[in-house]
Amino acid sequence: MVRWNNNYRRRGSQEFSLSEWDGAVEETLSQSAASSTVEVSASNRSGGGGVHNNSSNPSSSFDDSNSTVASGGDVIPPEMDIGAIRAQIQRKTSRDSDEDDKVAHVSSVDTSQKKNNANHHHHGRRASFRASFSRKLSIDMTVGTESSASRTSYSSSAGTNIWTKLLGGQNGLWDGLDGKDVYDDGFDDDDDASMLGMEGPYMEKGAKYCRDNLRMCGLAWWYETRHFLKTIWKHPHILVTSLVAFGVVCGVGMVAITSEKNAYIQKQMSTAEFIARETGDWFANEFRKAMVPLYSVQQGVIHSNYFDEVAEEIGRYPNRLIPETVGTPKVLRNVTGLCDDPDLQSKFREIVQPINEENDLDGIIFAYRLAPRNVFCLFERPDMSSMDPNFGMDAGSSSQNPFWKTVTTEMFIERKYSIFGPFGLPDKEWFCGHIPIWSKPDPSSAFQSSLNVHGTEVPFAWGFTMNFLDWRKLKERSNIYERFAGCNLDFKLTRASKYSKASNPKMEDTTMLAMSPDADLLDDTNSVVIQTESLHGIWENRVGSIYGYRPPWYPGAVVGVVLGAFIIAFLTASTLVEKQLHRNLVGKMLPRKAIVKLHRGQTVLEKYNLVTIFFSDIVGFTSLAGQMRPIQVMKMLNELYTEFDKLVEKHHLYKVETIGDAYMVVGGAPDNISAPLAAERVAAFALDAVNFVRDFKTQDGDQIFIRAGIASGPVVAGVVGQSMPRYCFFGDTVNFASRMESTSKKMKIQIAEVTYRLLQDAPTLNFALEKRVDGDVAGVHVKGKGHQITYWAQGFERRCETTRKVVKVPTMPHDLHFDVEAAPRNLPLIEEDKVANIDDDAGKYSADEIYSALTSQAWEKLGHAESICGATDDTATIVARASAILKHHLLQVMRKRNNDENATMSLAAQLQIRHFVSEVAATYRSVKFHNLSHAMHVMTSMNKLLPETLDEDPLNGFSLVFSALVHDAGHTGMSNKILKETHHPLSTKYNDDVPIAERESINIALEILFRPEFETLRSAILPEVLDKIQFTKILFQGILVTDIATPERVKLGVERFQVAQNEQGQYETRLCPLAPYLDDIFDGVGLDEEVKTEFPDEFIITHDGLQKCVKNEHLMLLSDISHLLQGWENFAKWNFRLYKELMVCFKNGQCDDPRSGWYQGQVGFYEHYILPLAKRSKVFFNETFADALVQNGLRNLKLWIAHGKKATSIMINAEEEGLDESETLIELYQLANDN
Repeated sequence: MVRWNNNYRRRGSQEFSLSEWDGAVEETLSQSAASSTVEVSASNRSGGGGVHNNSSNPSSSFDDSNSTVASGGDVIPPEMDIGAIRAQIQRKTSRDSDEDDKVAHVSSVDTSQKKNNANHHHHGRRASFRASFSRKLSIDMTVGTESSASRTSYSSSAGTNIWTKLLGGQNGLWDGLDGKDVYDDGFDDDDDASMLGMEGPYMEKGAKYCRDNLRMCGLAWWYETRHFLKTIWKHPHILVTSLVAFGVVCGVGMVAITSEKNAYIQKQMSTAEFIARETGDWFANEFRKAMVPLYSVQQGVIHSNYFDEVAEEIGRYPNRLIPETVGTPKVLRNVTGLCDDPDLQSKFREIVQPINEENDLDGIIFAYRLAPRNVFCLFERPDMSSMDPNFGMDAGSSSQNPFWKTVTTEMFIERKYSIFGPFGLPDKEWFCGHIPIWSKPDPSSAFQSSLNVHGTEVPFAWGFTMNFLDWRKLKERSNIYERFAGCNLDFKLTRASKYSKASNPKMEDTTMLAMSPDADLLDDTNSVVIQTESLHGIWENRVGSIYGYRPPWYPGAVVGVVLGAFIIAFLTASTLVEKQLHRNLVGKMLPRKAIVKLHRGQTVLEKYNLVTIFFSDIVGFTSLAGQMRPIQVMKMLNELYTEFDKLVEKHHLYKVETIGDAYMVVGGAPDNISAPLAAERVAAFALDAVNFVRDFKTQDGDQIFIRAGIASGPVVAGVVGQSMPRYCFFGDTVNFASRMESTSKKMKIQIAEVTYRLLQDAPTLNFALEKRVDGDVAGVHVKGKGHQITYWAQGFERRCETTRKVVKVPTMPHDLHFDVEAAPRNLPLIEEDKVANIDDDAGKYSADEIYSALTSQAWEKLGHAESICGATDDTATIVARASAILKHHLLQVMRKRNNDENATMSLAAQLQIRHFVSEVAATYRSVKFHNLSHAMHVMTSMNKLLPETLDEDPLNGFSLVFSALVHDAGHTGMSNKILKETHHPLSTKYNDDVPIAERESINIALEILFRPEFETLRSAILPEVLDKIQFTKILFQGILVTDIATPERVKLGVERFQVAQNEQGQYETRLCPLAPYLDDIFDGVGLDEEVKTEFPDEFIITHDGLQKCVKNEHLMLLSDISHLLQGWENFAKWNFRLYKELMVCFKNGQCDDPRSGWYQGQVGFYEHYILPLAKRSKVFFNETFADALVQNGLRNLKLWIAHGKKATSIMINAEEEGLDESETLIELYQLANDN
């Protein structure tokens, strides 16, 4: 059903009604289909957010009474001129370009429908048109001469109607969600499909889309890279680990490819060596084969007897000599008519030819020569004329020819078979082999002769024969060039040695036999030399590659290894960055302890006795959010709560969650701190938050206001469920804090009465608190709680550290067997100003005087009244003394750390030492033995022991006196066994194998030290991570070892001592007393496990580390039981106090009656624990002091054996009768004087 009113709108001199618009549209739809339907939401009716004109014309509003109702798809319009309307629209379009968008919507409806009538008649198009038309009707269609702002504005009803906002307009609900201000990409998703196959503006839009997306990709890459680098910068271990990974992968990769390279080089060298050796052997073998046919010719000449006459005819030198050749390199004899006899040549051919046919080595041997009397006579060369070019030359007499002199000398004098060459002509290279011919040693034979060879008479020498080897063919057959080239090798084949000793320089030179084109580039760095012995002499073949033996793939492999190492290092860094970011993110969502438990699959459930909770919300948030776009709401809350988060971090609180505009913060959980401090932090945060909101404005410049509420009380916290885990708080306190917020007022902080009381005890701040009074009614009614007295938090100021106060020095207790009157008792009142607050012992003595007095006391009389540091139970005095000891040792630490003996401590640090000791003192309970007085005695004893050990590490000394001070903090007066058996709350806080009392003391000490108010002191003690590690290790060692009631722990300590004395000891993990507590160590001082990587030596058992650990443990044990190794007075006093503490437990049904076994128990304790401990400690002290410890123990044991039963009786009676301790001590002291 469509309902329109018939009121007219004016456009210039023309006027038309919305009914006419309805009819125009219906007529157009009728052309497209017979049964069209225009559907308009009922919300467009009058008063439902329809379109209105903002003019004063009263007829501009919709009126249902004047509407024409059409149903069933039919619209019944009044008479109208559609053509005139269209003409008006067209004229408006051409005349007023500023209104193109408004009018074009209507014009396009008409135009597109005409086109659709001609081409498309289907329901889908009609539906599209209906939707388009319905959307356009949501826009003010006023067409006139009014301003653009007037024409496009909405009436107040339209501005507040949700449908108007949904359908569009200036202030549409979804305006801005396209992200124009934050996430705008400048592209309409609806145009994606239209871009396909479209030109013109769509292509321009597509290009812009691509450019914008590339820009977004670039920005995203830059953001990720910057974030990646910032994370690495903040966490150097990531860079170190990545570099280590890079180095390891590079190292392993280089080792691998170097190994492969060496194997490749070795293979190439072996190949080169093998081919060179094989080639040389082949040539040597061919030369030997060439001598076989020559030998056959020799034998043929000898046994044929045909050439004997020729030799006789030639005769000895100088027969037939041609005189002109004497003195020349070529001495000739006239053998014409003799050696050129055809019959003679035929005979020689008959011998040579069959031999050559069988043994010419496939053409390698190409000629033979016969030299009777060493004169070249006959020459046989099958492939040419047999005329010898050196016909008639006397090789044996040519002394001027060094070559033939060398040849004949080797044949006849040295009697060697040899091959010479190569010799060359342009068309041939050859070697020549020579074999001497000897006459038969037969006196009857005419063949017997002798020759004079260069002055040496050689008997039975007839002459010689020789053959010629074609060197080029020999090289071709050897495939020497192809073989080396096939292996990518170059070679240089030479004859490196000579056979002759003749003084021919050329015979001295290396003879080049064959070489590859680049062989001259070979040297010792890229080749090997292989020698082969042959008939030609020693051949050297230098084989290698001009590029060296390094494999061609090696540079690429190096690049690949480096690139692979870089990729692995990058992936390692990326993984560590992601892990760190994940850890950071999870750490912001859940407490560390909860994360650890979740990782272990444990249920996270924790109880807190007293926490302070803050709630806030934005006043009028619902209406404010209705006036803003969702993106604006989100931005506003993000900006506001980001600043709140900074304040949470500043005040060391825990942000629980934000739900909408609600913000919840907790103090005192999950990190346990004192209730007053938690309330102080939460209240300070609340005031800072309100102050920030006063200056905070929205994007539109609007001021926002919050209200806040704070309540304190017990809660339970934990993680519920497994999906989307959150650390939630449960309990009435949470609800009460929420009620405090909801009943609060704008820009005010309402606090509950419990919180008010806690703030009265705030440790560092003074708060201005005002009781809430509305009219004459104090407080406020709280749902579920009734009427509650509440307060307004108005401000705070820091407590002045220089507040002057009057301190009365109490009377100090004295050991009564001394001259009591000689000891100071009632000191005058003093005013404690800024300096006096840190340098006094109850106001009279400076810290240096107190320390000197404490240190100068004799060990046996520690705490006696003869000094200004007599024993006392007064807290103020103990605080002053403990502060003096801590100040002295910390100053030594600072001086050594700064290498400055004149370094001083800041006033702030001194003040914080006193404040810290006061906070620790407040944790000690009023028990009989494990109280503050005993802690002071242990601390004083430790201070006395340290100089005796000659310990040169001031931080170690400071850590030990610190441990002595806090070692019994929070002690309940019950042993660990009693705590477990009675199911004390502390027993549920720690694991079964943990010494409960000792572990609680450590927690208390670290919690106090790491409070914000001790930042200066903490920085002085622990300026670096290594200082934190060492300090915490000593703290844990020193306090945990005091659990001497556990036999297993005591036995392990003794075993640790024995191993430490033997340098060859086996350092098993169980020997380390800290192994089970590493996580606690890290948590205690705010470290993470990455310090193991940065300081690995601190977390392994070394001999020096074990010795230091054992030494510290024994110092702590000696200090803890020091009264047993001092004078009888100290032993008796603390023995009595321990007895009274155990009697309290007995009366409460927590332990057995100590009375019956007290005497014998002390004897056994001395014999089995105290004296062995004192004897073991001799290794840490000088002999005199160590012996004094043992002797003191023996003396006390002797006195106890003699008087212990009486002493036990005195203590039992005093405890039962409730006698004054001083009277009992006088009686106990007197026992030592009894004979």
